[in-house]
Amino acid sequence: MDPKKNIQSAISDIQPKPYSSPSLRERFFDTLKTKYPNIQALYVTTCIIAIWSGVILISDSWAQGTNLLDEPAPDFALKVVMRHFALLMLGLLMIWIDDLSLQELVVMKKTLIEKDFEEMNSREKLFYHFKTKYPNLSTMYTMIAIIISWCGIWGLLWDIPIQPFWRSLMTIFIGFFLLYIDDLKLDELN
Repeated sequence: MDPKKNIQSAISDIQPKPYSSPSLRERFFDTLKTKYPNIQALYVTTCIIAIWSGVILISDSWAQGTNLLDEPAPDFALKVVMRHFALLMLGLLMIWIDDLSLQELVVMKKTLIEKDFEEMNSREKLFYHFKTKYPNLSTMYTMIAIIISWCGIWGLLWDIPIQPFWRSLMTIFIGFFLLYIDDLKLDELN
């Protein structure tokens, strides 16, 4: 055992590494975050809902004494899928229309308008007036839009025609995996 070798390897670990180009994964998620923040918000929200839906179904089935392994796979009904998709689109439109972002979907509360009143267009002035004059109605509007979006995503996940126990495990695993591959952390769950 050579103590100088251990010290030298520790020093080399501390020294900055030469610059390397970002990987394809890093470039993809950087582009998603910077150029398409609304898609990134929907991506993060969908992953979180996937985790929640799987955990809730397994936990609730256990609490009710139901054996999920005995449950049959749901039938695929295009009409139901389209209704859940319509709920998702309606909720996203309601959130997006006030400030052209889906940030409220991720932070789960209404966001403040950061522009000066003179710089706002008529749509922004309408929502600024709505948020300042009727803050309770504005909060209710935002929460209803978030809930409708969540119901759409949740319904689409539950419409997957796979046996419920395996679907729940799959949504939990995929949700965590997709959140993790973004930046190799699970910071979005904090």
